[in-house]
Amino acid sequence: MFQVKEATGCPFEEEYLRKEDRSFNILDFGAGTKKTPVENTAAINNAIISASKEGGTVIIPKGDFRVYTIHLKSGVNLYLSEGSILHAAKTDITNSYELQTGEGGNYLEPEVNLYTGLQDHGHTYFANSLIYGVDIQDVMIYGTGLIDGSFLNDQGELQHVLMGGDPLDPIRRSGAGHQGEWFGNKAIALVRCENVALCDFSIVAGGHFAIITTCVKNLFVNHILVDTNRDAFDVDCCQNVTILNSTFNSLTDDAIVMKASYGGGIFMPLQNVLIEDCKVSGYDMGSVYSGTYTADKLIATDRCGPTARVKLGTEATCGYDCVTVRRVAFKRSRGFALEAVDGSDLSNIIFEDSTLEDISSSPIFIKAGDRGRFPVTGNTKDDTIIPDTNRERNVRLDNINFVLPAVKEYQAYPAKRYLPSYNRTHRVSVDGHSYFNIVDEKEPCNLNPANYHEEGGTFYALKFDSSALQYIPDYEKELKKEQLFLYANAYGCDHIAAVHDIVIRNIIVKNADPRYPIEIMGLVGSRIKNVCIENVKVEYRGGLTLKDAVEQRQLNTNWEYRQNGKKKPHIQSLPWLINTFFLKNEGLLPRAEWDNSKEVWRDAPFNVPELPEVYPEPSNWGILPAYGLYARHVENLYLNKIEFKFMVEDTRYPIVLDDVIHGGLKNIQVDYAKEVEQIVFVKNEFKRPAGLEYVPDYAYHSTNVEDVEIEPALTVKTVTVNAPAPGTPKDGLYAYKTVPIPAHGYAFSNPTAEHPLPQTVYRPFFLTVPEQTVRAGETLSLDIIARQPAFETSLFETDGKIYNESLAVKDYTVQGNRQPMKLYAKALPKGAVFDTSAFTPGKACVFHWTPSKEAAGEEPYIVRFIADDGIIPEEMSVAIRVLDI
Repeated sequence: MFQVKEATGCPFEEEYLRKEDRSFNILDFGAGTKKTPVENTAAINNAIISASKEGGTVIIPKGDFRVYTIHLKSGVNLYLSEGSILHAAKTDITNSYELQTGEGGNYLEPEVNLYTGLQDHGHTYFANSLIYGVDIQDVMIYGTGLIDGSFLNDQGELQHVLMGGDPLDPIRRSGAGHQGEWFGNKAIALVRCENVALCDFSIVAGGHFAIITTCVKNLFVNHILVDTNRDAFDVDCCQNVTILNSTFNSLTDDAIVMKASYGGGIFMPLQNVLIEDCKVSGYDMGSVYSGTYTADKLIATDRCGPTARVKLGTEATCGYDCVTVRRVAFKRSRGFALEAVDGSDLSNIIFEDSTLEDISSSPIFIKAGDRGRFPVTGNTKDDTIIPDTNRERNVRLDNINFVLPAVKEYQAYPAKRYLPSYNRTHRVSVDGHSYFNIVDEKEPCNLNPANYHEEGGTFYALKFDSSALQYIPDYEKELKKEQLFLYANAYGCDHIAAVHDIVIRNIIVKNADPRYPIEIMGLVGSRIKNVCIENVKVEYRGGLTLKDAVEQRQLNTNWEYRQNGKKKPHIQSLPWLINTFFLKNEGLLPRAEWDNSKEVWRDAPFNVPELPEVYPEPSNWGILPAYGLYARHVENLYLNKIEFKFMVEDTRYPIVLDDVIHGGLKNIQVDYAKEVEQIVFVKNEFKRPAGLEYVPDYAYHSTNVEDVEIEPALTVKTVTVNAPAPGTPKDGLYAYKTVPIPAHGYAFSNPTAEHPLPQTVYRPFFLTVPEQTVRAGETLSLDIIARQPAFETSLFETDGKIYNESLAVKDYTVQGNRQPMKLYAKALPKGAVFDTSAFTPGKACVFHWTPSKEAAGEEPYIVRFIADDGIIPEEMSVAIRVLDI
C-alpha cells in the first residue's frame, strides 16, 4: 500500500570509541571522596584537559565524589568504575520553587542562546549540567558507576539536587540564561556533538533532563539505567542514533522522547533513530534502581497518569523522519505517541513487537496539530523575549516569544502564513464550581495592525524585504476589511505539519486507562496519511458511558501519598474524568447541540472540538465517544487483526471514524454494549479550516467518511453533526445557541458533588512487599497495605503549583466512594494468620506466620493477597522462602 523506511541507527558500536591505552585517574589530579565539590570539579576538569591533548580516558575510581559541572572535551572518554558515584553537589538557591543551601560552588552559568523563547528553558540552556559537552566529537561515557542527582537530608528524606524545574529565562535573548540565580537541572547535556557513546552506567534523579542530546550526529547507547524525576532521555534533533537494552523510569515525565527543537540554534531534523529491547516505566523515582518498584504516587505532575512513555514530540520545530521502535516493554506508563504540531513534518515511523501494561493514557496517539512553535522574524530589532505590551505591536499577538528580532545576527524566517487571535475572556461554568474561559461571542477575534498596511482606506498585505530586514506593503495583494481578523498571528512555516507513513504492528496492551482510546487525529487541511495498524490487541478497563463523553465532567479528589522517605505526605489532585491541566477553554464545554425546534439541548458526543493550537496530549480532547479507536482527518487508514476488549462494560462505541478517506478494516474483534454498534461513521456539516473555527461568518463545509471498506459482519452507524463545535460564536451562518451552560438552559444530569467516581480510572493497589526469608521456628510479620483511591479522599489540598512554571490553580474537589473494598488472602500457609476484621484502606493489616521445620525447602511459598472493590479484584503475590533451622 505504501513504503515506510526502516531506521538503521548509529554506524558504529562502543568499541569504535574506546581509548583505554591512555588513562587519567582523577585521584592523580587532586580529587578525593573527602575533598570539597569545588576541589573535585577542578581536579576532574584538569584531568579532562590533560586527556584532550592526545585523546584518552578519564577514570572515576570507586568512591563517592561530589562535583559541579564536568566539562567534556573532544577525544576524551569518561569511565565510571564499579562502585563509583558522581554526586551532584548542592548550590545556594534562595529564589525559586525549591530552596537549597549550597556546598561552596555552582554549576556553569547557563550560556547565551539567541534562540531562547522558541522552546522551553530546559531545551535552550545546557551549561548548568552535571556533565556538559558542546561542539565536541569522539567521546564516550561508560562503566557501571552511578550518576546521582539527589541527597539524603538530616531527616533521611531523599531530596533533589538536580532540579526538575528551570532557572528563570533572561529578559533579553542576548543575556545568559537566568535572572541572577541558576542551579543544576540536568545530569548529562551534549550539544552539537559527533560520534558519542553512552554505555553501562546508571543515573538517579537526573533533573529536568537526565540525559539530553541536542543536534548530535552518530549516537550509540547501550545498557544504561535512568531512574529520574522528569525526562529520562531526550533525543533532540539528533541523527543516526541507536538505543539498546536500556531501562528508563520516569513517573512524572517521558522516558525516551524524541524532539526537534531549535535549542541547538540550527534547523536540524531528527532522523534515523533505532530503539530496540528497552524498558520504560513510571514507578516512584529511585525504586527501579533500588529494585523495589513502588507505586504510591498515582499521577504525574501534569495530573495525567504515570508518563514514562516513548514519544516523538512535543518540541517539533525541525521535524522527524525515519524512527523504528521495536521490542520495548512499557510498564505503568502512557503509550506510544507521535506528535507533529509545530509546522514541520513527521514521517516513516515503525512501532512493532512491543508490550504495554498498566497504560495510563492513549495506548497509541498520533497527532497533527498547529501550535506554531516555529520561528518568525518580527518587525522590530528589540531582542526582549516577552516585549512590553505598550511597545509597538509585533507580528504575533499570541505566543510572542516565537518572534525573532529583525537583525542580521538571527536567521531570517519571514511570515509565510497567518492565523487569527481569539479573545478568550468570556468566563463560564457548567456546574457553578469550576470556571473557565471561552471565546467572547461579541468580540471573538483580535486585530493586529502590524500585519497589514492601510492607505487611503484600502488595506494591503505585507511582504518581507530580505535586504532591508523589514516588512513592506504588498500593493499587489489587497485585503478586504472583513479579512483583517485572519492576520493576527504570523507563522514562519508555510504549512500545517504533515504526518504520514506509519506502521504499527504486533502490539499487546493490557489494563489500559478507560478514558483514552487509540487516537489518530489530523486536522482540516492536514490529514494524517498512510497509517497501517496490524495485529494489535488492547484490553481496557472500561466502565465509562457515552454520557461521560457528552458532559466532560471536572470530577476531582485529593490524594495523599509519601515518597522517597518523606515524613509529611504529598497531596495530589486526581482528575477522574477531565484533566484541566491540559484540556481548557472550549474543550471543557459539554458536547451538546441546541435543538431550536424543541428548544432543548441534545447530546452530541461526536461534536468533538478541533483545538489545533493546544498541547498535544491525549487528555486534551477529553472523554471521546469511542473507547477503542477514535480516528479523525485521516487518509489511507488500514486496520487488520485488531482486538478491543473491556474488563467492565463501556457504553461508548468501540470505533469512531470522522473524516476518514480511503482505507479498510479487516479481522476486527471488539467488545461492545448491547445498545451500540461496533463502528460509527461521522458526517459533519459544520467544519472550518484549522485555526479558523471561531472566525465569524467564515464559510462552513462538510466532511464525511468515504471509501473505507468494512467487513460485512461489523455493524455500522452513521451520525451527523448538525452544529458547530460547542463555544463557536453565533453568526450569520449559525444563529443558535452554542454554549451549553445553565444560563442557556443546560444542566448536568446530576450535581457534580453527587456524581459517582468512575472507579475503573484509579484502581486499588498494594504497597509492594518484596520476597521474604524466614527461618523455621521464627515468626514472620508483614504489614499488608492496600490502598483505594476512590475511598481514600483527603481533606488536604494541593498548593496548585507545578515546579516554577505556572500559577497556583486549585481544582474543585468532591468526596469519594463511601464503601470500602474487602481485603483477604488466598493460599495461606498452614498456621499463617491474616486478620482483616478491622481493615481500612491505607492502613496495615498484619500477616503472621511461624513456619515449622517441615515447611523449609528450596521452593518459596506464594501467598496471594486480594483487594476487591466489587469491580475488578486486584492481587499481589508475595514469595516467602523458609530456611531450615
